[in-house]
Amino acid sequence: MTITNPTQLIDEFKKSGEFDRLRRDLLSHFQRSDRTEALKSRVDDIARQRLSSDPKLISMPNDAVQRELLGEIDRYPIVERAVADAPLLSDQSFIAGIRASLERTMSAGRGEKNNDTPNQSTPNLQPCDSGNPDFNTAIPQPNGALTPSSVPQKE
Repeated sequence: MTITNPTQLIDEFKKSGEFDRLRRDLLSHFQRSDRTEALKSRVDDIARQRLSSDPKLISMPNDAVQRELLGEIDRYPIVERAVADAPLLSDQSFIAGIRASLERTMSAGRGEKNNDTPNQSTPNLQPCDSGNPDFNTAIPQPNGALTPSSVPQKE
């Protein structure tokens, strides 16, 4: 199939499995970060405030209480803030991996043969804030090699 518009590119990107892989990588990265506890704590605070401000919720069926609490949580932009604060989304090696995946998808859509596998051209996505003192971000080079960045190491 020849890709002629952005919608087709998105469809092919999803069919290739890359979208799901990126989604899993982002979720895994978030779950390993310290931001997870902050999000859970904020959700807990919102739910407790709602339950304490409306005593009739206690007598409602569980599914109705859950609907009410989810509606209350949705009123706050806590998920949007958590996503906006995700350092991986601004990590150059992560962006380079997405770009390489999209280029492979477009090449396949044009019928071009691309011998790169995802492991060859997509960098290993490790968390930027993992606390690993040996972790160093890498900057993709035009020849496909990754060189260490000048970001100081955590001590």
